[in-house]
Amino acid sequence: MAAAALAVTRAHLMHAEVQAWQQDMERRLDKIQQHPEQNLGFIEEELARASKEPLRLLAERAAQAKANATACRCPDCKIQLERERVLGRSINSRFGRLKIYRRYGWCQSCAVWHFPADLVLGLNKHSPASPYLQEVTALLNTKMPSEQAVEVADRFGLKLSRCFIHREAHRQGLKAQEVREARLAQLDTWEGQQELAANQDDPATAPFTLVIEIDAWNIRERDDWGQTQEARQEALRQNKEVPSKWHWVYVGTVFRLDHRGQTSAGRAIISQRGYACTRLGVEALMRQLYRQAIDCGLGQAREVLVIADGATWIWNAVKDRFPKARCRLDLYHGEEHLWTVANELFGKATPEARHWVEPVLRQLRRDDPAAVIHSLKEVQAKVSDALHKKVQAQVTYFENNQNRINYREILHARKAVEKGTATKKQLAKAGEPLGSGAIESTCRQYQCRFKRTGQFWSIQGDEALMCLETFWRNNAWHLLFPHAKPPAFANN
Repeated sequence: MAAAALAVTRAHLMHAEVQAWQQDMERRLDKIQQHPEQNLGFIEEELARASKEPLRLLAERAAQAKANATACRCPDCKIQLERERVLGRSINSRFGRLKIYRRYGWCQSCAVWHFPADLVLGLNKHSPASPYLQEVTALLNTKMPSEQAVEVADRFGLKLSRCFIHREAHRQGLKAQEVREARLAQLDTWEGQQELAANQDDPATAPFTLVIEIDAWNIRERDDWGQTQEARQEALRQNKEVPSKWHWVYVGTVFRLDHRGQTSAGRAIISQRGYACTRLGVEALMRQLYRQAIDCGLGQAREVLVIADGATWIWNAVKDRFPKARCRLDLYHGEEHLWTVANELFGKATPEARHWVEPVLRQLRRDDPAAVIHSLKEVQAKVSDALHKKVQAQVTYFENNQNRINYREILHARKAVEKGTATKKQLAKAGEPLGSGAIESTCRQYQCRFKRTGQFWSIQGDEALMCLETFWRNNAWHLLFPHAKPPAFANN
């Protein structure tokens, strides 16, 4: 009887609140209707402001009901907790401040106090943020510095401080790293690999090529805050390597060739692809990239094509992780190296430079690295010692990459497509990229956040934020924030 009476009281209370809200809303809308210059935007703003308090009350009651319904059991041992008590907790939510009371107790087996309702509600132990605000801070801080994020959040009705956004985003970045490590750990066990295989899509209807592109860029870090100058001077005194503020960030992207197409304007576009990005070294990159390649269909691919510039570390890493891959030197990097020689010999962009380089560029596009090397050595014999060393560097570059020079078949296929005489095989071949533009643009996109003027990072800060950004790019955001599941997962 008491429960039924309480339910009736709550129903009357909610009815009165709804009526008060409706009256307030009507007054606000009437005021806008009487103002000739206030458009739909004003209506939207007033609706958002007027509905915030009713929604806050509903959220608080729903969260409290969820907490009340949660059994006071150890989340690990599943046994009833001892010395049960109740404690209130304030939570920042998208609708405002919520006050929730939760039961907690002592687990004799774990020797830990547990708050089971916090786990059910998705609340972190040391954070006042609701799951929605956890997501918002993470997303805002991956796109902009905290100072700018404060203003953006405020524009959308969220009163968040710079410190709150920074701390909460970093906390979510650490969580993302834990999830990433758990996903990578699947590669280390037979059971994990079987689970990965079981989660793959049905076999492809047609054979496809999996394309992988790899590169790196520099980020500025302070390894020893306030001690950089002293460390540099000490290194100079001891004739050691001077510490650098710049450190490598390693990046990779992977996509199916049949997911690559063109816009109506003729610009290349990739409909689906995966990413890997880390400050933790080449080995960490290749491990992440291999896991992402599996998610993109590595087990079903007819072949793997790797495209990159001539960096030795890239090709050593590819040989280790993708030993059967077909490898291609980025054509535009190769041409850039030849133009470097021409400009050094004859002056930048001079007719003489173009006259020398054009035949060598044709040799490169005909897949004739021996002729390219011969042309370089031929001109090398006629230059000064200073230029001799520079030309030799390019000779070495093409000697090291001569097995990765393969463009002729693609260029012929593209010409056949233009003429309308392409065979089915040529149509497929024409879609292969000659260069690593996809990874070049990816690096630039990451740099837009991490390489701004005046920015210094620590490896703890940049790795956590890069991990968050990569989850977002990989459409795996719901693994961190289950409430943000895309429609395809909504009913799972």
